[in-house]
Amino acid sequence: MDFSDWLFILFYNTLKACFEQILWIWGAFFLIGFALYFISNLRDKAFADSIGHKAELFLTGWIGVPVHEMGHAVFCFIFRHKITEAKFFSPKEDGTMGYVKHEFDPKSTYQKIGNFFIGIAPMLFGTVVIYALLGLLLPDYLPEELNGSIAETGLEIFKNFFSFSNFSNLRFWIFIYLSLGIASHMKLSIQDFKGATSGFLTLLCLIFLINLIATAVLNFGLKSILLSQWFTDKVNVLLSLFYPIMLYALVLSIFYLLFSYALLGVARVVRSKVGK
Repeated sequence: MDFSDWLFILFYNTLKACFEQILWIWGAFFLIGFALYFISNLRDKAFADSIGHKAELFLTGWIGVPVHEMGHAVFCFIFRHKITEAKFFSPKEDGTMGYVKHEFDPKSTYQKIGNFFIGIAPMLFGTVVIYALLGLLLPDYLPEELNGSIAETGLEIFKNFFSFSNFSNLRFWIFIYLSLGIASHMKLSIQDFKGATSGFLTLLCLIFLINLIATAVLNFGLKSILLSQWFTDKVNVLLSLFYPIMLYALVLSIFYLLFSYALLGVARVVRSKVGK
């Protein structure tokens, strides 16, 4: 094998490993994120056209917006960004409901990667909070061990939801309401997407470099390293926890969207009758 063939195989295996790892870890996350974004935009418009956009803030915004902004703040702390100003719940006429302004050292790769996680923090932190609420209010719903697949863990967590006894369980309804408030504000804003994109490019470069070194030195992808198997197992456990909760948040957001359309339909009927 000449050098050009070896170089081609090296870059091919490196890019393949990068693609598999990104798709494995972040693929469903991005799909859910975009779905939440479009659903939230449709819901906000429906509320604005029916009972006014401010009403939605009192329904779910009081819990969802602070959790959203707190997620940004927590990841700013983790990635050593300096928070210059933060408003966890401050609705404005321009649609702004809260914000976290932060600064970072552009020379620091760690802090630049932090932009990605700070941008997507509302989804990550919101998922953790919903899981914590589930453990606090409905601990019997949690799986005994987190060692199954995403589907198995999700089924284990939510199989108890489909029970008539829940209709008389106050804690169940408190969990549904609080998780609805959080889920309905887990969407990422345009600024969140921009910040995450800049950090993701740096993260991609780091992932590529790690895979390139591993492939060049061992002539195998990262999956061939013994430590990588341990890492893969741990990530699988995290994904089996995060994705079911995120899918639950997505389902709640869809039901909330349908509720907003129902309100919009009622409002249009009332306006047509009043107009007559």
